Amino acid sequence: MQQQTETLQIEVGADYPEIRESVRRVCADFPGAYWRKLEEEEAYPTDFVRALTEAGYLGALIPEEYGGSGMPLRAAAV
Repeated sequence: MQQQTETLQIEVGADYPEIRESVRRVCADFPGAYWRKLEEEEAYPTDFVRALTEAGYLGALIPEEYGGSGMPLRAAAV
């Protein structure tokens, strides 16, 4: 039996270059070997989630008054 999937494409454009570069730097600290080891061990990416949290990206859509970054949806999609 063949399974069919749909792909959602979101056009985020070239805006928010500083966010794009910042996320790129965070991700650079977690190479393929990190992800393969997690997959092999069926482990949660605690260090990666911590890095995203410290950089302020896990609270991207949460308003600032509640401790988030208060980013617009388009910025969070970058």
